[in-house]
Amino acid sequence: MTARQLAVRALVRQEQNGYSNLVLDAELKKCSPALQPRDAAFAARIFYTTLERQNLLDWMLAQTCSKPLQKLDAPVRAILRAGLAQAVFMAVPLPAAVNESVKLTRVFGKSSASGMVNAVLRRAAALHPDAGAWPDLTDRLETFYSMSRPVAELLARQYPADAERMAEACYTRHPTAVRVNLLRTTDEELAGELRADGCTVEPGPWRHCLLVSFPGTPANTGAFREGKFHVQGLASQFAALCVDAGPGMRVLDLCAAPGGKSLTMAQAMGDEGVLLSGEAVPARVPLLTAAFARCGIHCARPFQGDAGTFQPELGVFDRVLCDVPCSGLGVMGKKPDIRYKSLEGIENLQKVQQKILQNGARYLAQNGRLVYSTCTVNFFENEEQIRQFLAQNPDFCVVPPQIALPGMRAGEYGTLFLPHETGTDGFFVCVLERRMV
Repeated sequence: MTARQLAVRALVRQEQNGYSNLVLDAELKKCSPALQPRDAAFAARIFYTTLERQNLLDWMLAQTCSKPLQKLDAPVRAILRAGLAQAVFMAVPLPAAVNESVKLTRVFGKSSASGMVNAVLRRAAALHPDAGAWPDLTDRLETFYSMSRPVAELLARQYPADAERMAEACYTRHPTAVRVNLLRTTDEELAGELRADGCTVEPGPWRHCLLVSFPGTPANTGAFREGKFHVQGLASQFAALCVDAGPGMRVLDLCAAPGGKSLTMAQAMGDEGVLLSGEAVPARVPLLTAAFARCGIHCARPFQGDAGTFQPELGVFDRVLCDVPCSGLGVMGKKPDIRYKSLEGIENLQKVQQKILQNGARYLAQNGRLVYSTCTVNFFENEEQIRQFLAQNPDFCVVPPQIALPGMRAGEYGTLFLPHETGTDGFFVCVLERRMV
């Protein structure tokens, strides 16, 4: 199976409503080990580029196709989208993109559509749409930047001056941020080992953070298998570092899976003390166990439990992290499914977030620290949650973070990361401390 054929198969499955990463992984596994790593990477690029640009691709195809796209057979629709994505956004020469797409119509048993695919792709690739074609910001976000109408409306309403630059920044690819496991290596040793494996390595914005360009996937490196680092975005590292966990402390991570923040905190603790890492979904608890084992962490104990339900038997903690479930609007650049969210039921999600935050405070020792974080830019999941919490808990106050990242917005109710200003995921972190009495 070719990379293009695999990508189209994955796109057809994706339309049947699945998580993009799981869909692609399943298709890649079907072809492993016959598919070369380079071909697998090319298939992934086609798949994700098509999803990231789907609304714009559909608009371009609709201008040149006499038949509505939704009336086409699913494989033909996927072939058109993937072929146009290659020609317009992946620098694949148009003749190659067209010819390979025509071949795919035969592979998928749709030879009768080959002429139409040829003509439509050539005409669509010649359109060169500009963002200015959509004067209304919401329309522009929805079509040119490929978002669902509800997501576009939220960003346009809350960030009228920033939404377009934020949307553009979500298409920018950055080096992978990793956290050095000081229990097994040093910054310098890990950087040297990764460079020997063909990686480009630069220092991150703070100690024990590296920015790495991997030739393949990070998990394929010996250093990863030996637990010398874990992958963690800069904003996520920021949240974990703001907890300020130290050796001998009792620390609680209420929403821990897949475990990046728990790993960072455990390493900051020097693997001394107690770290309880909770996860509501039973199937995700083994992810924590595996991560701790790979990195040689012994102070951390995973457990299954609802983060919004108080469990007095857990005890009292010096530090509590509430990295709550959220709409995920800050990580559209990594998870294209989020672009097309309906945001239905978001009010219920906000109630869950407040419940977890209030519950986290119940575990906190006097003079302890509580950190609230999300990977969204939605005001009502971020600053408004903190405002509500403070109104109900006057013994708490917001404290400034002890580290900084250029471009972050530190405000009365916490710190906001916007992708176009920080070069990170969209993220929110608030550090709360209980006042001394």
